Amino acid sequence: MKFDLFSLLQKRDESWSDRGTYDSVAENVKLAEQIGFETAWFAEHHFNNYSLCPSPLLACTYMAGMTSKIRLGTSILVLPLYEPARIVQEIGQADVITNGRLVVGVGSGYQDYEFQRFRVRIDEAIDRTMEILDMIELGLSQDVFSYNGKHYQLPPTQVAVRPIQKPLPEIWVAGLMGHPKVQKRVAESGYVPFLTPSWNHVSTLAKARQAYDDVYRSIGRDPAELPLSLMRFVHVTDSKAEAREAAERARYSSRLSLSLRLNYAKINGIYVEEQPAQNEPPIEQMEKNYIIGDAETCAQRILEDYDVMRHSHVAFNVQLGGVPHARTMKTLEALGSKVIPAVEKEFKRRGTKFPVIRQKPLAMHPKAAAAE
Repeated sequence: MKFDLFSLLQKRDESWSDRGTYDSVAENVKLAEQIGFETAWFAEHHFNNYSLCPSPLLACTYMAGMTSKIRLGTSILVLPLYEPARIVQEIGQADVITNGRLVVGVGSGYQDYEFQRFRVRIDEAIDRTMEILDMIELGLSQDVFSYNGKHYQLPPTQVAVRPIQKPLPEIWVAGLMGHPKVQKRVAESGYVPFLTPSWNHVSTLAKARQAYDDVYRSIGRDPAELPLSLMRFVHVTDSKAEAREAAERARYSSRLSLSLRLNYAKINGIYVEEQPAQNEPPIEQMEKNYIIGDAETCAQRILEDYDVMRHSHVAFNVQLGGVPHARTMKTLEALGSKVIPAVEKEFKRRGTKFPVIRQKPLAMHPKAAAAE
């Protein structure tokens, strides 16, 4: 199993400066690299304190200068909010700046508050995402490409800054799991689905895993070859009080996310008001659903996740809801020294085999085949 770091870059209140938030995340990333994490991921959101990262590609290139080995990923590029001719070039540029360490996570987005301010209809998000993904694949793998889709058209064009990774960086896909055409494309291309159960038990994702297994079988591939990643909030602590507080902080983040998703958010300045959600689990259940507790408990919950999802990657989110920086570093240190070694020891004892990512980005759509 590969272990990653996921950074949402939240700002809980005015006691957190913008610069201080970035400095704290940079320290998290540098420590994650020392521990041996594979990828550091950076979210994308706009116009409020849910996330201070409107440009994950900019975050990746910024962190490239502070690191040397860890891969740097966008989680995710909200593709409908971009001009495709620009994002294709910026991905190539970012891969060059990071010296071939870029991982491209993409998705369609879910916050109408953002879409309104970019003058894009959210009901067109999936179709626009698929077209821009076409253009990313074509633009970074062909010497000359053109495009004639429903939403985007481009005359014959060359991308001047080519990615170091050939034909292009790895592509991961999040937020589109319920759409069969997206699942089929992800499976055919060997892309990596990126899932999170949020405050729910990981078993709520079992249907998504089964859906991908079914798609893999339908195209003649073994589901055991499916790479899959989970994003999980993690807090390692021996203190019951800190464990409960960590769960409350993660709940804060999920409440904001849900209010933005379902369009009932109240925003004062840049701050989204925390509101209880309908039918949310009790905090006691959330604490059990997240990966929170001492090192042994956290290791056991990671293994329990695997028993349900058979995933190949897990991205640890350690800063949700403004967890104090000293405690995020303490969690990362415990993950590196205790939790991950325990998990790896158990996988070795079981003889667990994980799939290798093998991507074929031009395998799935006629426009790409015609351009070859």
